[in-house]
Amino acid sequence: MRAFFAMTRVSIGQLLGRRWVILVGLVGLLPSIVMLAMSRTQGAGRLAASFQEGPLMTLFTIVLPLTSALLGSVALGEERREGTLPFLVLRPRRREIVVAAKLLAAWLSAWLIAGASGVLAAIVLGLSAGIWQMVLPVIVATGVSTLAYAAVFLLLGYATRWAVLIGAGFLFFWELGIASAADSLANVSLFRIGLTAFAAMVHGSPGVIRDVLASLTPGVWGAIAKVLVLSGCSVGALSYVMRHRDLT
Repeated sequence: MRAFFAMTRVSIGQLLGRRWVILVGLVGLLPSIVMLAMSRTQGAGRLAASFQEGPLMTLFTIVLPLTSALLGSVALGEERREGTLPFLVLRPRRREIVVAAKLLAAWLSAWLIAGASGVLAAIVLGLSAGIWQMVLPVIVATGVSTLAYAAVFLLLGYATRWAVLIGAGFLFFWELGIASAADSLANVSLFRIGLTAFAAMVHGSPGVIRDVLASLTPGVWGAIAKVLVLSGCSVGALSYVMRHRDLT
């Protein structure tokens, strides 16, 4: 376990130390900017619903997928393409440990940025209208969806250098397009998994949240179970591939 946590710690430092993380952080200010603009034009009674319709959707359809896709795709994929991955498995170390450490690092890094983005917007809401009950649901919901994206893009990033472009296509053409048009496909939408947790923790969600969730039933534990299964599948698949192919 010592090697696992050491690898996780080093990987987090590598991921958050990249220059483009600053740009991602600036993008993360969008929900707060939107919330601040709304607070100047709307009354306190309307701001709770407006938070979910504007800043929250900005967070889950732009900031969170972008952050998670970028960090997830480079966490393991860049190690492979730069030829440093073999050094991680030179010592007798299970491939599952390496993959799980990389997934945990990508998830915590993405959650830190996306969660901070959402919490900052929720703080603007609290300062503007005295409504603070959105903070915890945002933390939980961003944690759920960032793990889902990190698990998928860890696998994609290992397989191809075009993972981020594939992710952009997945988000705009599938999640925001096809899955939004067909209610039965909402189950395969990664950002909606987190929103089901949010909706379960916040009573009286506005129509836009219910429309986005479509046929999905709000639930915190169900959302957590989904992303844990997804993460387990990602770790298992990557570990299998790493055992049966040349790492160089």
